[in-house]
Amino acid sequence: MPTTQRSFTPSAARLPLKDALRMLRFTMKRGRGFLDTPLDPIPSPISDVARSVLRDFDQIADRVNDMAAGLSRRFLDSGGGESLSTATLEDIEHIGHAEIAFAQAAYHGLTRALPHLGASEGLVSEVRSAEAYKAAIQSGAAEKDRFALAAALMQEMVDRGVIRDLLPAAREEEGEPLTEEELEKLAIFALILWFLAERQDGPEDAEALLLTCCDMAEALKTEVTECLGDAERLRALLSAYADKI
Repeated sequence: MPTTQRSFTPSAARLPLKDALRMLRFTMKRGRGFLDTPLDPIPSPISDVARSVLRDFDQIADRVNDMAAGLSRRFLDSGGGESLSTATLEDIEHIGHAEIAFAQAAYHGLTRALPHLGASEGLVSEVRSAEAYKAAIQSGAAEKDRFALAAALMQEMVDRGVIRDLLPAAREEEGEPLTEEELEKLAIFALILWFLAERQDGPEDAEALLLTCCDMAEALKTEVTECLGDAERLRALLSAYADKI
């Protein structure tokens, strides 16, 4: 009796976590590509909902990635970032598990800075932010001063790709939108500047201060780009503008 050959796709439950995540991201990428292809029979409300679902799954996959790195409980605590919304870099240094506190505060800040700078969507990795903080501390930059630590933090965050999969939004005003690379660098610069600035009252003022840092970062776009890779120049730039916010 002839046998019937059947194709076989391995179950995600049988795959190592990294492979399962890779499969999930590949499926979502294919799904987004399909939805981005103009198809007259699909009404826009349906395709918009589908895109929203895919974005939600993308965020879930990133959270699972954080869980795999051993930071699940802290990062799944939805209140973590909000409670650190007024924290400065100095505050974070004196918190237990400072790298985790930094990652939560960075996630809170970046997810607000990016839309203000013109990103329509993107991913922010808390795990990579925590790794960047640990690397900056281990470099000895904190032993010099807070501006040296801030410069080391920014460089580590850029090098590690804390922000990824950015999509710039179309701008209503005149001028070209920022590129993905510019959005990434300026959002991180604004975040670090925000961590250095003195805080006044509460979360609302801190939020307004963050948006001011974003505007300053955009005004300093050329300087920020030129200083990356040069720790002393980056330190000097952050030092020059931290007290002017």
